Amino acid sequence: MKRKLNKKIVIIVVVVLLVLLIEIINPIKLYNKHLLKELHYSEPSINNILKNGLKDDVLAMDYNEALNEVFKSKDFKKENFNVYKELEYRKLTDFTKQVNALISKGYTKEDVKNIIKSATDESLQEFLEKDYIEDVSSFLKYDFSILGNYDRYVDYLDKNNLDKELVVVYVNIGLDRDYYDTPNKVEKFSFDMLVNKYNELSKDFVPDNLIKVDEEYAVDDKQKGNETMLKNFIKMSNDCKSATGYKLLVRSGYRDYKSQEDTYNLYLNTYGKKYAENYVAHPGFSEHQTGLAVDVKAESSNTFAGTKESKWLRENAYKYGFIFRYANDTEEITGIKYESWHYRYVGLDIAKYIQENEMTYDEYYIRFLNNK
Repeated sequence: MKRKLNKKIVIIVVVVLLVLLIEIINPIKLYNKHLLKELHYSEPSINNILKNGLKDDVLAMDYNEALNEVFKSKDFKKENFNVYKELEYRKLTDFTKQVNALISKGYTKEDVKNIIKSATDESLQEFLEKDYIEDVSSFLKYDFSILGNYDRYVDYLDKNNLDKELVVVYVNIGLDRDYYDTPNKVEKFSFDMLVNKYNELSKDFVPDNLIKVDEEYAVDDKQKGNETMLKNFIKMSNDCKSATGYKLLVRSGYRDYKSQEDTYNLYLNTYGKKYAENYVAHPGFSEHQTGLAVDVKAESSNTFAGTKESKWLRENAYKYGFIFRYANDTEEITGIKYESWHYRYVGLDIAKYIQENEMTYDEYYIRFLNNK
């Protein structure tokens, strides 16, 4: 009896070992793992993909970072696969769990995709505490939508008869708030940085590669600017002279925080608060502190608007990477009154796009750069 029992145990052990051996050296499984590894899925993800019979579905797609994340998670649910595969990965705490929570609330595949792509940890947690919101994608479907601004989008639309896309752009700029109210902090210099009445530089901010302007191209020997900006300004000035007979001059280039403070106080004391608020940015909120902005003087006149240089510049500045910053019909967006002389360097590609599409830099930044 004991010998029979031992024989049975041996048989069971052998069978188990054979099953394990077949599983380990299964050529089909090994091949499938190889294919998934070539797509850069992790080992835990591959095991879950094969376990749930989703190999063919996954192989039919390109690598998806969001899928790799959910397959690794203990919260993976096979019934939610069709939603998972549509997502763009965002570095969110408990990514898979949060996605499952949105699905459980009744949000569609498109809604979940739009909510996730526009979310941060904080904004997603707050959003999940709300009751189900119908048609949430009407505000969140844009690449530049921000989940944390959702309630502001709704409020702004209630007060303004606008297309929802413009509502999203304007709220993201900050137009639903008072000037200088809880501004974003801008710390890093870049040619595409945005500084306005909603985006603030510190007192200590100094742009990269700040140099003096050659006196031939400036009203005095105190003018400075970013080296790349000035190189392009000088080329633009020389070409302007070839076309009109007159150069362009830097009347005011880089101004540090203290200089902007002095300028604001001068206007405040001379013309009063209303005038100063309309024409001069508060210190820290001026493009001049970036080293990328210039107030241009015409060589032919002390008045810039209407000169040959002014007309030439409006038509050609984009070819040198500059944009006309404050037009007479954009004050509600830029927060600055018409300034015929104020130009800003942003680089050739951006300048060309803005010229062709007739938008402010504030709008361009929100649409294409805000989340980069």
